[in-house]
Amino acid sequence: MTLASLVFEGAVALLVLLAAIMLWRVDAKLRALRSGQDGIRASIIALDEASERARASLAALQRAAKDSGERLEANVQRAQSLSDELRLLVDAGDRQAEAIASRPRRKSIADHFPEGGRKTAFSDLKDVR
Repeated sequence: MTLASLVFEGAVALLVLLAAIMLWRVDAKLRALRSGQDGIRASIIALDEASERARASLAALQRAAKDSGERLEANVQRAQSLSDELRLLVDAGDRQAEAIASRPRRKSIADHFPEGGRKTAFSDLKDVR
């Protein structure tokens, strides 16, 4: 055996040893992956739980939105009926105001008693009859 072949065989042995170490590390990682020790399994379970909570929250939000929508619709209908009622009252008030404004004006006291009033209101009322 020559020195060159001995160095070559030593290098090959060193490379085989390095390959064995790398294969041992890869095997350990694959075993951890299969058993879920690397955290992927826990992450998947946590993600599934979070999606279930999100689904439940969305359902609760939909129910709340539906309830709020129904209450809002009832309030709008009530406001519309009150608005209609108020419009009727305002129209009636306008008609009353127009009727009052179109009445002839009453005569003033001075028109009834041009010479002036007497000492008592009772005697003034007698004269108006």
